[in-house]
Amino acid sequence: MRQKQLLLRTAAHIIQTEGIQQLSMEHLAKRAGITKGGVLYHFESKANLLRQMNGMALDEFENRIAHHQAGMDGPYPFTRAYALATLDYSEGDADLIAVFISSQEDASGTLWNDAAKRWDEQFATDGPDADRVLELRLLCDGFWFALTYGYSETFKERAVRLIRQKCDALSNGGS
Repeated sequence: MRQKQLLLRTAAHIIQTEGIQQLSMEHLAKRAGITKGGVLYHFESKANLLRQMNGMALDEFENRIAHHQAGMDGPYPFTRAYALATLDYSEGDADLIAVFISSQEDASGTLWNDAAKRWDEQFATDGPDADRVLELRLLCDGFWFALTYGYSETFKERAVRLIRQKCDALSNGGS
């Protein structure tokens, strides 16, 4: 893993395990085993670090959507790919979830708003029944909220099951 990617992952891990208030360039350098200058070489400020973390998270999520969508046949391919990409995170990439938390701390919200607009356009043209698209999207978005702010294992299992059922129903054209 390249040093910049390692720093982004380490910063996300700090946010997830210690809280965003504990993220500083000094603390990141210490946790990564490099100098503060080494961190500043890649990120001129904490705000720049947070923006790049959010950009990385968005790129990764959109790549997962594209990966799932590439192998799909049938109706609602974007909606189902969005659901499957969401479920990819149910297996424990908690550090990436921390990036969503960080988006509330700086100007990265613009990145997420722009992504949401792109996704809105794709959801709008994805299939004939906009309500079924919205239903699965809301389940996924609620799941993200639960992953971000805590959930019981039972809740997670039930949510994964419901999302998979709705995704399967869309692939078969049923409700």
